[in-house]
Amino acid sequence: MREINPGVAPTGARLLAAVFLPFAAGYYCSFLFRNVNSVVFPELTQAFSLSPGMLGLLTSAYFVTFAGAQLPLGMLMDRYGPRRVNAAMLLVAAIGAWVFSQASGLPGLLFGRALIGMGVAVCLMSSMTAFIIWFPRERTATLFGWMLLVGSCGALSATKPVELLLRVMDWRSVFLLLSMLAVCASAVIFALVPEKLAPKTGTATGTTMGEQFAVIGSIFRSRGFWSISFAATFVQGIAIGLLGLWAGPWMRDVAGLDRAGMADYLLIVAAAFGVGGVLCGMLSDRLARRGISPVLTYFAGCVACTAAMLPIAMGYNSGAIVFWALFLGFSAFGSLAYPLLATRFPAEMTGRVVTALNLVMFSLAFVVQFGVGAIINLWPVVEGRYAAEGYRASFALCWVLQVISVAWLWYAERGAMRRNIQN
Repeated sequence: MREINPGVAPTGARLLAAVFLPFAAGYYCSFLFRNVNSVVFPELTQAFSLSPGMLGLLTSAYFVTFAGAQLPLGMLMDRYGPRRVNAAMLLVAAIGAWVFSQASGLPGLLFGRALIGMGVAVCLMSSMTAFIIWFPRERTATLFGWMLLVGSCGALSATKPVELLLRVMDWRSVFLLLSMLAVCASAVIFALVPEKLAPKTGTATGTTMGEQFAVIGSIFRSRGFWSISFAATFVQGIAIGLLGLWAGPWMRDVAGLDRAGMADYLLIVAAAFGVGGVLCGMLSDRLARRGISPVLTYFAGCVACTAAMLPIAMGYNSGAIVFWALFLGFSAFGSLAYPLLATRFPAEMTGRVVTALNLVMFSLAFVVQFGVGAIINLWPVVEGRYAAEGYRASFALCWVLQVISVAWLWYAERGAMRRNIQN
């Protein structure tokens, strides 16, 4: 391993180029893979005769392996560093995309989608871990917000650009291109990102696997972990699950959009998520310098996200783009849970803390994508379109869960937020 002497470590623009941009390439791929099915679903349903429940299961397979890989990869990052782990796993994603492109039935599609989810599982968390290693703590929320913008660019690429690609090539060729893109991102990370072993990174190899699992157990037993992560799980987890699949069908079946209009709307709401990510990170850091607790900023954003989802859950299609843009934009405030949790635990536990949150969040995203499809499946499919009543029932349940999670955040952190308001 190439160790960097702190005295000659990259700084300033060179540090951004050597650390931020390579990890950004990986996270771009992650979001592109996550959301591409929201545009290609008509081809998949037609080619393989998929029901709403089967479509939900297929797309959510990404989240099963994504969530399941979190804790093992978190331990690997704390031991070996984010560079090598992320570069290796992106190659797994590339294999998954190739398998998906060659599938002849649902089992092949599921296996490929599962490999993709496992391969990109560490993209954001490796970025967060690298930020903790290389940058001052007071900049992590801002950097995290900018990384969410990069993810939004990946989601943007999965909308109108994919729709345009499908006019000149089939969906199998699209996934072959995505496979090659993941290989390129892996090579960039491995070639450009420096290694840095320092006491605060937690990459010392002296701890046993048993000791590492004991640390994970202490994280899940911590009230401080759940008081922050519960709201993020339901606010951002639901938003991720809906954007990754059901936003597209909703816009087709409830808002009455054609294929091109649906792609345009998805482009806008994905951009809103990116803008929200940048603004929430910058806002949190700036308000913190003025004495406003990041917890209070986090809570306010979660409340706004929950309020914005209500018209969508009720099935209003007039001005739908505004409601979806607000919902996805404010959902980015859920990401403030990551830097908040990073400050509540020792730095050497960062990889395991943030991947523990990811495990919980993306497990819920799987339930959302699969569960929404299962509920919609209770109503008949008419001429290839799903019933509006199914969307209302499933989305309303998601909204109720958001309300409960935000109420818990206030209850669990009410003392800190009240003191901040009074001061």
